[in-house]
Amino acid sequence: MEIHKPKPAHNLREFVSEVAVVVFGIVIALTGEQVLQSFDWRHRMRLADEQMRQEIAGDNGPQILERIALSPCLNDALAAIRSSVEQAAPRSAVLEAVDQFWTPRHTWDSIAFQAATSSGVLAHASVERFESLSRFYSLMPALEGANEREFHDGAALFALGRVGGALTEVERERMLGAVEALRRDDAELLRLATLAKGAMTQLGIAVGDYRRSAGPTSPLQDPERVVNELEHLPMAKRCVAELKKSLNPMPRD
Repeated sequence: MEIHKPKPAHNLREFVSEVAVVVFGIVIALTGEQVLQSFDWRHRMRLADEQMRQEIAGDNGPQILERIALSPCLNDALAAIRSSVEQAAPRSAVLEAVDQFWTPRHTWDSIAFQAATSSGVLAHASVERFESLSRFYSLMPALEGANEREFHDGAALFALGRVGGALTEVERERMLGAVEALRRDDAELLRLATLAKGAMTQLGIAVGDYRRSAGPTSPLQDPERVVNELEHLPMAKRCVAELKKSLNPMPRD
């Protein structure tokens, strides 16, 4: 097989021309590679953004709206317990007020955000989008911690003995301490949930963005589950309507 060897440049013009051809070819190759990488990262960002949108709209978002809607009813229930204790009501009356009380215990997930961060996708998001997502997801651990604290503080209410006469002074102090702890827990959860709701608005994400999958849907990824929770909670009856309104806002003109 005959191999054609490159001809040596006979003058400076030919040499510069050949170098220019090589350099131009390299530039085209690098540019093409960068364009393909850019398309690839944009595709990954769209997928990651949609996963975060679904996580917020179907999971964290409904829980945020539930906490905001529940707060007035929760404080009324705590006020009823406090009143029964302070007025030295019979043990049965105090227990009846306690049995009306309940708070939802949820996980506050950041799975999609963590996946997007670890994969490097968020490095290709706009600064504004990255900051907005970070602001929202930074509230999830705080909500998780406050929710767990509320759950454990609530145990003190239900620790009250079911038999016996009037509450002892020690029992009264414990009950009033538990009521105050739960009131503060709710105030913190309401503050965090309100901030998270504002971050959702800034992200342009609403519960209505949630899309059920074609297959079986986990109840932990269904916005309507929070309505079902409150509907089965005696103390929250009057707060259900407000929750439904926030989950299904009127369309804008």
